[in-house]
Amino acid sequence: MNIDIRQFGGSIDIQSPNLATCFEFVSLWSTRGEDTAELGRLCAGAIGVCIDHAAKLPKYNPAKHRPSEYGHICLDRLLNRGVSPGQVYEEGIKCLSLMTSKIPSQKEVDEKVNFTTPENMDT
Repeated sequence: MNIDIRQFGGSIDIQSPNLATCFEFVSLWSTRGEDTAELGRLCAGAIGVCIDHAAKLPKYNPAKHRPSEYGHICLDRLLNRGVSPGQVYEEGIKCLSLMTSKIPSQKEVDEKVNFTTPENMDT
């Protein structure tokens, strides 16, 4: 999956960050309410963590920043580079959707737990 940010050279392949980061961003996205400023920060932060390999935005450090704080830093960088707010939302939603798809559902967790039967436990 790609996002298109002309100010960063056009099409950029997005990659899912680790599951803990996915969970943090998606949890905040699903509980944010109607706060469009918060959505903008989450979208910008999601772009940052999904294009981390491209080294276009600061690196996310969960020990140092919360997702919203990191998103604010990324949003400032994106807006200063001329990326429109609409584009931040559009491309950020793609990143958040990718992260959502990586989080296992309860059914998937249960199936994985039940996959190993007691007779297979000796390996």
